[in-house]
Amino acid sequence: MAEAKIWWGDITLALDEIKVWGMGERKIAIQRLHKEWVVWNKELESESTSQISVKSLKTTNSLIDVPYSRHLVNQTKDTINISPILADRPIVARPATSLNILPGEFVELYISSPLWFLMKVNIDASPIVDIPFLRPSDSWFGPSTMEGELCYAKYTDARVNLALIEKRGHRAITPVLVKNQHTETLVIERINLPAPFLSLYADEQNNFWTQEVEITYHSDSDKAGLRLKNTAPKSNSGNMYLVTNARQKSDSHHFVKSIKSLLG
Repeated sequence: MAEAKIWWGDITLALDEIKVWGMGERKIAIQRLHKEWVVWNKELESESTSQISVKSLKTTNSLIDVPYSRHLVNQTKDTINISPILADRPIVARPATSLNILPGEFVELYISSPLWFLMKVNIDASPIVDIPFLRPSDSWFGPSTMEGELCYAKYTDARVNLALIEKRGHRAITPVLVKNQHTETLVIERINLPAPFLSLYADEQNNFWTQEVEITYHSDSDKAGLRLKNTAPKSNSGNMYLVTNARQKSDSHHFVKSIKSLLG
């Protein structure tokens, strides 16, 4: 696949200019007016295979039927900051088939999850726009309706073979290492990926990654250790650089949770 072009960072807009981030028929457009930002958001039911491109429009004629929102300010400036970022809730990923990890064994999975489009007037400001490129469906993950959390559960793959995951400009890949230190076989049908705690990196081809997630099923209880590496993942695609920090920060990169809150 050809190297993806950088579509994020500080973006300059002249007064009345319209910029469009397009992915096939999927479009996000932003216009700068004197005292407001106008944002169009044309969503799709299915996922586009196109890379993201950025172009300018002279008129809004092609956006007439697209839903839009207005964001008022005292006076607009000529620069905005656009960032890709991980989802604002955990994401449930499913392997193509159930995985059975024998006692004392481990497996490395690769999860591809959709990104959100974040617009700020500057990198330190609160977001004006925070929308997904692909709108996932809501899902509940947990051992019961009383215990668990609201997640997203659509457009997300989990693969043992990294080569089976297509790299796209609106997705990030997370390496997940699952260790079974229990005396029983660990069956995995679903994985609860802690997306809000993951930072976003890009490689030399501008493909997106997150740091590695490590889940260890301990032998002495039904608890599991969740570890989020605080460095970029290792990759054959060249050096990684940080694009966006995680939505949520934690004092610790190690957590202890019920195994049923992480794997199902």
